[in-house]
Amino acid sequence: MSTELDDAKDFTELVNAVSESTRKAYGSKKAQFGEVPVSSPDLNPGQVTQYALYGEGYAATTPTVSALPPGRYDICVDSKCVFAVPSLKPSGLLLELPEMRSDYVIQIVENFWNSEKDYKEGNDFVVGGARYSTGIMIFGPPGSGKTKTIQIVSNKLIERGGTVFFASSSPDVVSSFLTDFSKVEKDRKCIVILEDIDSLIQKFGESSYLEMLDSAKTINNVLFIATTNYPELLDPRIYNRPGRLGHVVRIGLPTEKAREAYLKAILKKHDDVPHIVENTEGFTIDHLTALVDSTYRQKKDLATEIKRLRTLFKMPKAGDQVKMGIGSEWDNP
Repeated sequence: MSTELDDAKDFTELVNAVSESTRKAYGSKKAQFGEVPVSSPDLNPGQVTQYALYGEGYAATTPTVSALPPGRYDICVDSKCVFAVPSLKPSGLLLELPEMRSDYVIQIVENFWNSEKDYKEGNDFVVGGARYSTGIMIFGPPGSGKTKTIQIVSNKLIERGGTVFFASSSPDVVSSFLTDFSKVEKDRKCIVILEDIDSLIQKFGESSYLEMLDSAKTINNVLFIATTNYPELLDPRIYNRPGRLGHVVRIGLPTEKAREAYLKAILKKHDDVPHIVENTEGFTIDHLTALVDSTYRQKKDLATEIKRLRTLFKMPKAGDQVKMGIGSEWDNP
């Protein structure tokens, strides 16, 4: 069974395997802050109905709420302010598959939420007053289940009354919102999602994210979760400074047991499951979903579709001959 220590070793090897010049070339595109799309003029932002305290005076404002309803939000910005917009609820089945490491991520998250008193008040071993914040870096091949893992973790926090923020805006916008959020709702737990952080860094610049993760040290009750398909494109500074993304977990390709559990969960009849499991080594969850759709919804031939998917879609690969997941490798089957 792979451990977080094994994950950390694999992750750092991938990061360090790429030359500094390659990484700099990839991340040379810097953020152009201020070029943030303004909300469409066709959208009705709401009519002013009351006054907000503004310094020594009053400012007309729209209806207010004292706390955000539990849920998922996108952090956005327009010409007036930074704000949170409810995100669409994810569709599809959310399955906690065996040997997929999702359970390990969930364990890290649950342990963190349950340790609030130890951080804030201390215990028999340490004094209280520590910053109640942490971060997780999840890496693995495309389609392996990183997004589904995030959705499962998010659902568990929302059930506890927390909030989840998707940080696809620029880091300065995200930092501004989190600062305000922490002042308005001091004891509210939240998760901040940095999905495909390598792409975000390419868009907004590496230094901006380093500053955001460091400035978040003044904020409590926050858990950062970053994901990447390509750890070799990341600079070690993103994760190797304590207090940024302290946990590194890989989610690899589904093993036989995971593929079997997934197929049995979505197929009403299991006659074909053994054959599919035997012939889909190296398939991601996305590959299996495509196979089920084409075979059982579009009524195509099963054997032909397995061959077609292998031919049409290149199996995930990142780093030469690096083992990812239990009993699988990132090489073409």
